[in-house]
Amino acid sequence: TPAQNIQFLVFLMAVIKAVDEYADMMRVSAASAGNDHRLGGNEAPPAIVSIFLGDELTAVLKSIEEDTYFGKQQRVALETGAHVLPHFFKDTTDRNRTSPFAFTGNKFEFRMLGSSQSISGPNIVLNTIMAEELKKYADALEGAQDFEAALHALIRDALRAHRRILFNGNGYEGSWLEEAKRRGLANLASTADALPAFILEKNIDLLSRHGVFSRSEMLARHEIHMENYSKVIKIEASTLIDIVQHTLLNAATA
Repeated sequence: TPAQNIQFLVFLMAVIKAVDEYADMMRVSAASAGNDHRLGGNEAPPAIVSIFLGDELTAVLKSIEEDTYFGKQQRVALETGAHVLPHFFKDTTDRNRTSPFAFTGNKFEFRMLGSSQSISGPNIVLNTIMAEELKKYADALEGAQDFEAALHALIRDALRAHRRILFNGNGYEGSWLEEAKRRGLANLASTADALPAFILEKNIDLLSRHGVFSRSEMLARHEIHMENYSKVIKIEASTLIDIVQHTLLNAATA
């Protein structure tokens, strides 16, 4: 219905704006010593936060931005090679396993988390940044005299301001690192790079304003995660030294 379409577009632009403005908080919510070995390793998404929308949804937003008509994509039949089977049509939605934050037809998937993590941290971040952006959009639209014009301007302006976070390509390609740098997107490759996001004023203000964490709780989390990361790295380094001294050197000498 038209009302559902409006709700979806507002939600979509809130997601785009939230992820662009608070990509550092999303990255730190998935940061751990173990996950550093995974992110960007051509088995998991890169450490650069971006959004994959797919061709159809990208075309919808482009038509809104350029004030052009969007014609729904035609369904394409699958070539099964078997004439006795009924006709199946390809899904018009897209999938991209190289994206850290991808739209997959009816939902967004946040794929940066490590397997040993609790989902509570990322959920806190996702819920808070969405609450922030939806509140701003509600304040702008509820007080608008011309709702349709205000909605169109809101979507168009948000897309122009935050289009840098949209990337439908292959996140495993080396060229994406250069492209992301050109766009001004952060590449927080390690947990040590990501953890300072806890103590940035904009992030402390966000979580304290919504009553999620106080300033002292944010500072404490930064300190606790730094200590845990340092201890894990020290254990790994000590283990490596032990293996070299007592296994590799003996074998090499023999």
